[in-house]
Amino acid sequence: MKIRLRYEKTDVGRYLSHLDLARTMERTLRRAEVPLAFSEGFNPHPRMSFASALAVGITGENEFLDVELRRRVNREKLEQAIREAMPPALELKQLEEIPMNGKSLSALINLAAYRFLVSAEKIHEDDVRAGIDRTLAAAELWRRPKVKPGKKIIPAKEVRGLIRQITVSRENDWLKIEMTLVMNNTAQLRPQEVWAMLAEYGGFEAAAVSRVCRTGLFIEEDGKAYMPMGGDHRDAQRDIDAG
Repeated sequence: MKIRLRYEKTDVGRYLSHLDLARTMERTLRRAEVPLAFSEGFNPHPRMSFASALAVGITGENEFLDVELRRRVNREKLEQAIREAMPPALELKQLEEIPMNGKSLSALINLAAYRFLVSAEKIHEDDVRAGIDRTLAAAELWRRPKVKPGKKIIPAKEVRGLIRQITVSRENDWLKIEMTLVMNNTAQLRPQEVWAMLAEYGGFEAAAVSRVCRTGLFIEEDGKAYMPMGGDHRDAQRDIDAG
């Protein structure tokens, strides 16, 4: 039996690394007495696969995990047991059985939605909106070269095709920025990188972002995006501008 979990990485778990998250999830499943299937070999580990790693400091409202079990169990009882075993850093939202030979989450998911806040004290909403318009109108957008630890150089890359949507709205003393970004095997953008591009095109200084959250992971098909839950992956739909 194989199950898929939709869960939230809460504000309490914001500073968990991906390794910490994996360990926390394994302990949670053990507390819930889930009959986990294990890999073979010298160092067996649970057969679990996350959709996509979340960076430290980022929360996730709709994250996904596939777990293989060594025997069949009652789905409703299993969901209740896992929900009760979840620590404050995690919250189970949905659990369903999936085919044993189905596609992996990493093969299915190709879009990610993010939200973050910036202080409106020194940045005007109209400037951000202008930055969004100019960024989305650009024929090309280049990510600057980066040097990683160990002096590994990541070359510049054209990334305009990775940005699908960006919006801004005012919430009291904050500007709320929301964006939908493409995920693939060749390149991914961090929301902070897109924010830097908006600042460059809008002519304002990129203030520090706050409360970065990945609000959802999606499968894009025919201009629509769906969360990877439900037999046809269409129980949660999101309109996506393919431009």
